[in-house]
Amino acid sequence: MTSAEAKKICDRMLLIIPGMLFAMIGDYCMGLEPADSTAISGMISSGWLTIADWRIAVSNIGGMIGTALYTVAAFAFLRYLVYRLSKCSEKRDRVFLKTYIAGLVWGIMVFMYFHLACGTLIHNFNVIYDAAGGNTELAVQMWNRTYSVQFVTYWGSFIVLGITSTGGWIAVVLKGLLPLKKTWALAAPLIIACIGFLLEWLLPLPFNGLSSGFESFGWIVMFLGGRKAIKNDL
Repeated sequence: MTSAEAKKICDRMLLIIPGMLFAMIGDYCMGLEPADSTAISGMISSGWLTIADWRIAVSNIGGMIGTALYTVAAFAFLRYLVYRLSKCSEKRDRVFLKTYIAGLVWGIMVFMYFHLACGTLIHNFNVIYDAAGGNTELAVQMWNRTYSVQFVTYWGSFIVLGITSTGGWIAVVLKGLLPLKKTWALAAPLIIACIGFLLEWLLPLPFNGLSSGFESFGWIVMFLGGRKAIKNDL
């Protein structure tokens, strides 16, 4: 890979920053709730009822723009990863690298869906709650019907993305398949998300949902690690 090709890839990968900032705006539009929010049933929170329709609309727009910019950045990163794959001789190493490549491609496929699905589940409950005249038990029963048709794709998308992107990143860094220090394994999106949950648990905040945007932020950190690997490879 020439220096010119590497520079072009690195420049395009920077689009992950505005892309995930848009995604984070969407995340916080959906995720921020009053501090006194409580669980109603399963994943349904009383705080959902405080989320106005315009917040879901902004969240959807943020997810759309974020996914578009992520796609450009990911395709650039994929060019470098395919180059690294051509240099792998060990079968297991190739499996790890292909798993991570699959994670980036899976992100292109599901980011928009997952973002819309999260917002739709919240919005559906709020609409159903109003239609049920504030009858919480009836609203939960009706919402469960809308949730049941999304359950497999909703959680399937998330689990596959977590295994391939976070698991793949940790594997390729720890195995030395990218020229990075092993501490960069901590830059995986779900690890960054866990840091957000820890901070939310430790800090006495006047609201809930601080962790909402941390996974999206984790993609920024991970791609910055990828750019560093490309520069170290020159």
